[in-house]
Amino acid sequence: MKRTHTVKRKRKRAGPSSPLLDPRNMDDDPVVQGILTAISQKRLKPGTKLGEDRLAKALGTTRIHIRQALAHLASRKIVMQFLNRGAFVYRPTWDEAREMFAARRVIEAATVSAAIDLLDKNGRAELKAHMAREAGHDRNDRWASLSLTADFHILIAKLAGNRVLLDMTRELMLRTSLAIATFERPGSPDCSPDAHPDIGSLVLARNKTAAIHAMAHHLEEIEERIKPDGDTRDDDDLTTIFKEIGVRSVNSANA
Repeated sequence: MKRTHTVKRKRKRAGPSSPLLDPRNMDDDPVVQGILTAISQKRLKPGTKLGEDRLAKALGTTRIHIRQALAHLASRKIVMQFLNRGAFVYRPTWDEAREMFAARRVIEAATVSAAIDLLDKNGRAELKAHMAREAGHDRNDRWASLSLTADFHILIAKLAGNRVLLDMTRELMLRTSLAIATFERPGSPDCSPDAHPDIGSLVLARNKTAAIHAMAHHLEEIEERIKPDGDTRDDDDLTTIFKEIGVRSVNSANA
């Protein structure tokens, strides 16, 4: 009787797997931060295609890194991903845009109120310093102005001493940036440099009722800048966008 020999097949060694980024730290990832900065400054417009190759080249990293960053931004509804089409900067609908401003009125009334309740010596100094930066800033520097004006609202939320409110404010600032970029009337003036000193002064004076009213009026003025017609301007080159807003490539940042 012949013995049958079992032939043992050698298992193939799995090739080196691509390192995955820690999802808990994705908000601090340089690619995520670079894209968010470009969106908040309205350099990356709603509907812009975010090609993996172009982003990898512009930000000095790999396609795998870009793919993970885009998936994270899609989970935050900042990016839209379509099968066989790729990723695009999220383009809100008109109804979504209106809802964003409605949400901001509620959230920012709460942050102003809490900021006044908790305002201490350090908070006063921080708010005064930011107001001085806005007052001394060259309004012709559009991109830096957008960062400064957004930082004012985030600072008020920070002074409120509530991390959840701060996170919600940051998210709504991004979402309304997309709404404004999508629906803003051409040539609409930015009222923020005039409104922020009044709001800041009322917060410093602890005049809660007037400060909340001033913030609500400010948000209404911003919302008046939008209309249900989309912006059809051409997209800029991604490498130029990230270079102009000061986003360093991942490779040079890690060097």
